[in-house]
Formats: sequence, C-alpha cells, structure tokens
Amino acid sequence: MDSPLQLLGISGGIDKVGVASVVVPFHVPTLAEALYYIPSLGIGLPVVSRSFHQSEEGGYEVSITLEGLENEPNQKVFEIDASMAEEPIKTHPQFEALKSQFGWDESLGTFSEYLPTDTSAGGLKSGAQNGSTRKKSKLYGVESWLVAGALYRVSYSATSVPSSIFYGVGTVQTPPSIQKFNMPNLGKRNWLKLAPKVRMRGNCIEITLEYMLSGPRGWFTEIYGIAQLGEAASPNSN
Repeated sequence: MDSPLQLLGISGGIDKVGVASVVVPFHVPTLAEALYYIPSLGIGLPVVSRSFHQSEEGGYEVSITLEGLENEPNQKVFEIDASMAEEPIKTHPQFEALKSQFGWDESLGTFSEYLPTDTSAGGLKSGAQNGSTRKKSKLYGVESWLVAGALYRVSYSATSVPSSIFYGVGTVQTPPSIQKFNMPNLGKRNWLKLAPKVRMRGNCIEITLEYMLSGPRGWFTEIYGIAQLGEAASPNSN
C-alpha cells in the first residue's frame, strides 16, 4: 500500500453555534504521513488535530479531525445559568433592621448571642449582664445567607473577532435579547458585562459573552461605571 487510503467510518456533526467537526479515518504507509498528511475532501474545513497508531498489517491508521465553518454563521445561542451562592449577611438589604432587632457582634462578625433587649419585660432586667434573664437570639452565629444569582451567556461563531466584544467590559449593561427569557422584575438588580471568551476553532472563532447578575442592591455605577479596558461602554457591545 503506497498511498494514503481513506477508510470507512467518517463521523462528525455541527454544534449549537454552527461549527462543523468531521473525523475521517485513513491508512497511510509512513510515519511522516501519519503526522502531516492533509486530505483533500472537497470541503472547506481545515485540519485541527489528529491521532494515529501503528497497524499490525503495516503502516499507520490515522483519525484526522477537521473543524470550522463552511458558510457564514447565522445563529446565536442565549442561555441563563442560575445558581445560589453564600454571601456575607451584611449584604442583606434588610441588614440594618435585622441588626437592630437581633443585635450584632462586630468583633465576631455574627449576630449577638442575646437579643439587645428583653422584650417580655420591656427592657433589660438587673442581672442581665450575665445573660441569665436575656432571650437568646435565634440568629446567633449567622454570618451569611443564600443569594440567587445568574450568568447570562451569548455564544456564536464568527470568521473574525469583532472589536466591539471588548467594549464596556466591567460596566453595567443590559444583556442582548434578555427579554426572550421573560424574567420577573429584578428590582435594584442589574447586569455586569464580564470579559469575553474567544477560542479559535479551525477557520473560525467561537465567542462567548457573559453578563453577571448582581445581588439585591445592584452593581454600583460609582464603582462599575468605567470600562476596564480603557474605553467607554458601547451600546453595541454584543
């Protein structure tokens, strides 16, 4: 067998952002061809990786992976990844009221062991300094609370990297097409544009934009009002 021979068993597919991947098996006679042979298959996808092993019959069996775009991309994927995470109890929007009702030990960073007043008696009684007549606080030891959060992602493929994806990183922005998800009223919560993710895939680029949902008090524009890459936020930064 003197020349590369395409074998049966081609596999592949097209992913959610329109990038095609094809794996083609070949038999080649030499190690150099196992490493560097580029097949001509009549499709416009470049070779991105390969694996091979030596055949018992001689030569090498090679699996060549081609990946990329055949046509101009025309689809975007929008998704919300919701979660719950622990945050310091001080971030609770009602923290001042809770502190007044249940007491707060600043040195320990938790609610106090005893309520600030004995409400059953209208105030602290004599001997309260030893805790014998004071009510225990049910929030004693609480340091954190669970907060709902979310990441909003926009993924798509492109033939080049648009400079607009870097505009407004680190600023408060409304994610593109967020209205598709019919979310409830978020109150003071808002979205912060994170740094984009860019990955070369054959003859194209996969781009992922992410926006992080704030806590109940929102991202403060006093802190997140200036883009972190040195330019003003762009209304077309998606």
